[in-house]
Amino acid sequence: MAAREHPSAVSDATSVIQARHRNEIRRRAIRIGVVVVIVVLVLGGAWAAWFSPWFTARSVQVTGNSQASTDQITQAAAVPIGTPLVRVDVSAVRDRVTAIPAVASAKITREISGVIRIAVTERTAVYAIQGNNQALLVDSNGLAYLVTDAVPDALPVVTLPWADVGTSTRLMSDAAVIVQALPDSVRSQMVSLGAQTPDTFTIALTNGAQILWGSSDNSDLKAQVISGLLNVKATYYDVSSPSHPATK
Repeated sequence: MAAREHPSAVSDATSVIQARHRNEIRRRAIRIGVVVVIVVLVLGGAWAAWFSPWFTARSVQVTGNSQASTDQITQAAAVPIGTPLVRVDVSAVRDRVTAIPAVASAKITREISGVIRIAVTERTAVYAIQGNNQALLVDSNGLAYLVTDAVPDALPVVTLPWADVGTSTRLMSDAAVIVQALPDSVRSQMVSLGAQTPDTFTIALTNGAQILWGSSDNSDLKAQVISGLLNVKATYYDVSSPSHPATK
């Protein structure tokens, strides 16, 4: 004959089941509460970032510039002051700033304080072209980027037809290659570097002598050859073919 369950045992089991059920309900409520809080925080943060007046672009700070003025860069950047920071298109700002000829690159950062920082890297001139009482600065790639009243100290002068400046890109880039390859022994005596065609670059020296450099090809080798060749007293040096240099 089967033993009957004791009433107190059944009651205890029921109490345990009910307690577990209540605990599960509490845990579920806590999980739902946590999710609700997270959603509220995320939505609140998104609203604050995208629409609130708390995190907006308030000012622009420019660093690294000397050739392009701060006003010029700020105006070109056209940062939308008052716009939420996350909605400021830093790529577009960078593109507008680097459209300034003197600016080689720019880094744009947004700060929680509302400052938009523009750190620019400007082009470096390797030579200048003179004409019309002005000097045009040219960078290492042969890009003319800035007009000044005079040639900066110690900057080599390249003589190219002023009317062709900006269109003679081959001559300008070749001149940049040559100027950067010149040894100090030539640079210190150089009056100007000139050419009418890419194969006829000629260097005028302070003592009246001339160096026929020829094209920009093998400029590093030509630099080595002319360094030794200048020890020979002459009025004309030809390194256009560096394997067969000549003087007279």
